[in-house]
Amino acid sequence: MIIYLLWSLAVASFSFSTSSIQASKAQSVMGVLYSEIPPIKMPLNEIKMMLQKEGTLLQPVVIEKVLTTIQCANVYNLDRNNILTVIDYSLPSNQKRLWVFDLDKKRLLFHTYVSHGIKSGTLLTDKFSNKFDSKASSIGVYKTEQAYYGREGLSLRLIGLDAKFNDNAMNRYIVMHGGWYMDEQFIKRYGRPGRSWGCPAVPLTIKNQIIDTIKNNSLLIIYYPSDEWFGKSKFLNCNKPKTVQITYKKDSRTQTPVEDEIREDILFVDLNKNNSREEYEPIITMSADNYERIFHSKAPLSRMLRRQINKVEYIALSNEEFNQLVLQGNREGLEEINFVIPVIIMVRGYYETQMQIVNMGRIKEIHPNSDTSRVMQEPAKSYNIDFETRPAAKLKTTNHFIRWLGL
Repeated sequence: MIIYLLWSLAVASFSFSTSSIQASKAQSVMGVLYSEIPPIKMPLNEIKMMLQKEGTLLQPVVIEKVLTTIQCANVYNLDRNNILTVIDYSLPSNQKRLWVFDLDKKRLLFHTYVSHGIKSGTLLTDKFSNKFDSKASSIGVYKTEQAYYGREGLSLRLIGLDAKFNDNAMNRYIVMHGGWYMDEQFIKRYGRPGRSWGCPAVPLTIKNQIIDTIKNNSLLIIYYPSDEWFGKSKFLNCNKPKTVQITYKKDSRTQTPVEDEIREDILFVDLNKNNSREEYEPIITMSADNYERIFHSKAPLSRMLRRQINKVEYIALSNEEFNQLVLQGNREGLEEINFVIPVIIMVRGYYETQMQIVNMGRIKEIHPNSDTSRVMQEPAKSYNIDFETRPAAKLKTTNHFIRWLGL
């Protein structure tokens, strides 16, 4: 009797162990974990009706690709919850182009703005990359991971599921986070939001709510009408016979964007007198409010500092603008100049760049350095600047990339 009981217990234990292993078993396909837990399989026609009803301004062609993605996710048994996020990068950035839906309750939860990478375009998004340090956005299908606190505050890790399109997202540190430059009032004032380094940034005012809603295993689809993505993504082609050769038009918009771009000369204080700007050397700036008042022109986001100072935006003056103030003897404009440097501080265990105004004192005189070889109409390339209470300094120009300059 005792032997029989021990044998029964052993069989039961083995059965429990086997079923536990099977229940937790996951397949790894192309580096992506696919759970055998059945996903939510709401009928596609119901999802379509919900998207058409709730998805304000969601284009029919986007809905079509979303439905195909969901269908393929079901084919692959992709484990996910009932939350669906859609980004339409075919729309300009000053329009609301992010939607969050609850498929279970069949309703829209959020419809708001979302940024693209600084190398993906200005107002329009038309260049994408999957490469490290490209500073461009990546299209395709993602799954959300855990939320965490980083240098941008509450952020959300994203796993790219589309090979060759976004599967390098984790290595590129592509996450969802908030951005002060995504605020609706900012967009209305400057005509468009700022740009990230490839991350989908959302307005700070609703960042926490969005991240808390879509974190931990929800589907995120970033759409753009790319023939290459349409033809190669396994989430858009699972219903095509394997014997069918998929053809697509080569789309340069999904290639790595050109890193070189035209940048205006700005001015810095050449403290070390080596004609090359160092990180600690101040640049010449002016608050956005003063810039628009002095120059009677909208503040350019391409020269806006990526960090506010006391919740105020600042613009790096171009050499041409500075030269204009000097030649006109515009004392009012010169009085509004600020010298700014970056400072690195520790926030929540991460190093963060903040901007700091350096008190150089009142400007006494500015002398453009003459160059007989240059065309007279061109602005000077360097200046001697005298201060009332500090030693004189030399201003030089640079058009090199500065990581904390430009939105």
